[in-house]
Amino acid sequence: MLEWLRVKLYETFHVFFRHFNFPCTLGLRRIGNPDDRSPVFLSGNYTLTVHRLLKVLAPFDCYLLVANSKGSNVWCAAGMNEYNEYDVIDAINVSNLKDMVAGRRIIAPPYAAPGIDVEEVTRQTGFKLAWGPTHLDDIPDYIRANYRRTSEMTLAQFGFIDRMEQALSTALVYCMTLFPVAFFYPQYALISMGLIFLLHLTWFAFWDVLPEERHWAKTLTHLAASWTALGGVALYTQMPMAELALWAVTLAVIVLLISLDGCGSSTIFKTTPKRWLKKGDYRSHFEPIIDPVKCTSCYDCLYVCPKGVLARLPKGPAVSVRPDQCIECLACVKACQDDAFYNTSQEWKGDVKSIADLENIMTRDWHHLDDETRWIGAPIKFQGQTLVVDQTEMTPDGAQRAVTRKKRRPTPRISEVPNASVSD
Repeated sequence: MLEWLRVKLYETFHVFFRHFNFPCTLGLRRIGNPDDRSPVFLSGNYTLTVHRLLKVLAPFDCYLLVANSKGSNVWCAAGMNEYNEYDVIDAINVSNLKDMVAGRRIIAPPYAAPGIDVEEVTRQTGFKLAWGPTHLDDIPDYIRANYRRTSEMTLAQFGFIDRMEQALSTALVYCMTLFPVAFFYPQYALISMGLIFLLHLTWFAFWDVLPEERHWAKTLTHLAASWTALGGVALYTQMPMAELALWAVTLAVIVLLISLDGCGSSTIFKTTPKRWLKKGDYRSHFEPIIDPVKCTSCYDCLYVCPKGVLARLPKGPAVSVRPDQCIECLACVKACQDDAFYNTSQEWKGDVKSIADLENIMTRDWHHLDDETRWIGAPIKFQGQTLVVDQTEMTPDGAQRAVTRKKRRPTPRISEVPNASVSD
């Protein structure tokens, strides 16, 4: 009982303080009784992630290679170039992994893809990185399926538990900024802290119920509900107008902070506050398009895309089919060894630091690829572990007719596409 309570308190602490770096020990962990044929999983040295990986992997005989991500999660560390191929190479060499396992494959987290040059890892160590599930909870099913991902395992997830943890940790950060106010206005500060937690929890708890953020729809709905609740409290307590105005402004500020934080606080949206203020949505600046002449059909970009933005032609190169779903993680750009990606929007967020000459890639002229826009909105399906343009669903006029048809009826979500295969 005491051990269970200790573990729960440990996890609770790290959930609340997940925005802070907590590094753990680097090196190779043995889980169960692994031998030279046991699988090897890769992680950063973010304490909470390693703790959870050890729990998820406990039923299996395997190795966990913990490389240096500077105590941060791999998603953030990879984008900031604090978790790259050299950190992985160092971890492999220092652990003497070559002498311990016969295989030369390491299962890596897809969220590390924006920072790791997998070709360089292979050149220097002989090990190949295979991308596992995006969510560590899927690892047991991934192992039982002979290390093959389902279509759902390839896509970014933001489930209820993930959202609640995000709500608690972000709310705590904002509450900490109010500590100085508590010395002068303790009642106002304490109530405001409670409202910060309440509004964060409602925002993320009702994420799927609130409307999609288009023209500030999610934000305005959240604010309207908050003001309505405040009005009810004001009537019940006969709150003075001055106090009512103060709390109305406080609620508006909190909702605004939550919405601005939503520009980059999840794995399914990433944009800039500037775009949100201007457009009222969470769409990415980056709108990828692929040069079919440069593309060598390796499809590495498809394996790392967590949003189903890219697909391949049945016989031919990769194409961009859902650029409006992009979250600008730039894993595809990092994975492409052929410099085949262009940006049709000519804008970018600029928070990914791991790609050389990024400004040139984002701003170079792409209009010689105008014809490639015909694939946008084309019907797609999963084939194996990658998305494929379903040309059997296209009209004889080609993909452009498919685009027009898709505008007249909602495009099914990727998760609704029939799964044709099972394969971090």
